[in-house]
Amino acid sequence: MQIQLLNAAEAQTIYENEMLRDFPADELKPFAAMRQMMADGIYEPLAFYEDGQLLGYAWQTVLPERRGVLIDYYAVLPPLRGGGTGTRLLAALAGYYAGRKETLIIECEHPAEAPDPTMARRRIGFYLRAGARATAMESRVFGVRYQIFALPCGGAEPDAEINEDLKVIYSAMVPEPYYRGNVIFFGV
Repeated sequence: MQIQLLNAAEAQTIYENEMLRDFPADELKPFAAMRQMMADGIYEPLAFYEDGQLLGYAWQTVLPERRGVLIDYYAVLPPLRGGGTGTRLLAALAGYYAGRKETLIIECEHPAEAPDPTMARRRIGFYLRAGARATAMESRVFGVRYQIFALPCGGAEPDAEINEDLKVIYSAMVPEPYYRGNVIFFGV
């Protein structure tokens, strides 16, 4: 398996051909915002290939001074879902960041408020089976409630540090005045 860090043109192709299908429009950032974060050096769109075929992608917000990496978007191509590819790609993603970072931070929509609670529980179950652990934190981002999970990729980062990572990462992703009142963390 090969993991490729995408340039802006490659990222835009995956955005248009895959992400617009894989994510609801209200969950997807405009590509211009992603391109700007890439230019700022804080966004790493990765694609997973095997024998030249795209298997899936994972796009992360990564700040040099933080030990945690926020998975912003993660998906396996539809024909490959349900057969272990997602777990394999997630392990490869953790390996990609091992040595540089300690934790992959994962946000999952809270089943109590999700439009599809069954799907939210399934998504959480996937991450837990893949080795993530539930943290003591939750967040509310632009009105959506999330549970926070941590997947080790180089260490065991405590919840308080993950909470601080998230605050710093979100302050880099969401400019004021949008951050204040729209990005809230609680539980630690």
